[in-house]
This record gives sequence, structure tokens and C-alpha cells, in this order.
Amino acid sequence: MKKRRAVRAAIHTGEPQEGGVSGEHYRAGYEAGYALGLRLGQEDRGSVFEGTSIIIPADSRHDAAVQVIQHIETMTPHLYEVLVADAGATANTRRYIHDRRGVVRHVKGNSGDHLASVVNKAISASLGEYIAILANDPPQMDNWLGVLMCEFEREPPIKMVYARSEATGIGAAWVDEEETALPNTSPSPLSCLLFRRSLPAEIGLWTEEILSAEDHMHRWLERIPAEQRLQIEASSLFASGKI
Repeated sequence: MKKRRAVRAAIHTGEPQEGGVSGEHYRAGYEAGYALGLRLGQEDRGSVFEGTSIIIPADSRHDAAVQVIQHIETMTPHLYEVLVADAGATANTRRYIHDRRGVVRHVKGNSGDHLASVVNKAISASLGEYIAILANDPPQMDNWLGVLMCEFEREPPIKMVYARSEATGIGAAWVDEEETALPNTSPSPLSCLLFRRSLPAEIGLWTEEILSAEDHMHRWLERIPAEQRLQIEASSLFASGKI
């Protein structure tokens, strides 16, 4: 995990204090501290760690970020980081993220930004060698991420591993892409996308349309040739529709 540097500044009223120190001095100190923090942040920006950045989209239509984070922390061995892409999260979620600052990264959009724009910011801000985007389903199996990651080792040409509830039969672990081409309508529930951090440079980021996280994930997945993506049955890994 990248090293963190903290720059703390005391809060002052700006009124003259004992010794004749004026509000202007406090302002100058604030500006100097801000400049230092900005420089240190820029130095750390390129620090990539050998783990996974897990992005949780949250907007006014669906926000299960708190429950998903709690499941991640129970079911996921380190190294990983968690980023919430906030395009209209609830007050409860924002309060939770504030209380967990330093553990959960909060990526907020500007006023009027759609979910895709904020997820794109989270992808750009991520620091893991791999990136996972979760739709709305929390993981329910220990080391779920390891199950997905091992597919990249077994199939090096694969560019994306995704979890979707479509496979049938006991013990179905993966599904032949020729038999499960993405349908044009009523796609099967999609829980997770996992990919190398280099992939967005190849296929581009999310298109900024007003869609749900899952619909965006389906459209993004369609950019990858069938032979370069691998489906894992989601039902054993994720608690689909249970929150």
C-alpha cells in the first residue's frame, strides 16, 4: 500500500492573538501548508502497489456502499484499497466514509456529474496493479478476489474477468464465451469486473451516459473481444440481490 503523508493544520478564527499575530499570518501559514500538501500529494500520485483497487459506485438510485465495504473487509485478504465513486451517495454513506477516512477513499464528482464520470475519476485515481468494479452485490465467499485473480495467471491473454449469474450446473466455475455472448436485451446480472490497470488506456473509459452501474459495466465489457474475456459464475462469490 502506498505510503501516506499527513499534513495537519490547526483551525483558527483569524482574529489577532496574543503576541500580535494577525489573521494575515494565519492565512499565509494556511497557504504554505496547502502548497506543501499539494506537492506531497503529487509526488505520491504515481505510487502503484501490487494489489487491487476495489471501486464501489454509489448514486441516488442505488447505494449499498456501506454493506459492500463491510463484506469486503471480512472476505478479502490484503493487499487492496477501497474507493467509493460518489455520484449522489446517501448521507449515511458519506458519514461512514468520513469516519473511515484513511481507510476508504472518497471520490466525489462535481455538481451535475453522472455516475460514469465519477467512476472514471476513481479508475484514474486508483493505485492498484488490478482494478475491480463492483455493481451492487457484496462478496460472500472468503478470498473471492483471489478466485478471480487466478484466472489471469491461468489465461495470460485474458484482459478481463467478470462475475455474472448465468452459468448452470453444480460446480460450474467458468463459462465458454462462445456459448454466452453478451445479449442485446435483458442481460444476466453482472456483479464484478476485474482488469489490469492498463486496460482503460486500451479500450477507453466509461461513456458518460445516464445509466446504472451495471448497465455501464455491460457496455464496457462489450468493447473487449469474446476471446479476451472470461466469465466466472457469480452466485457462489456474490450475494446478488440480497441487500
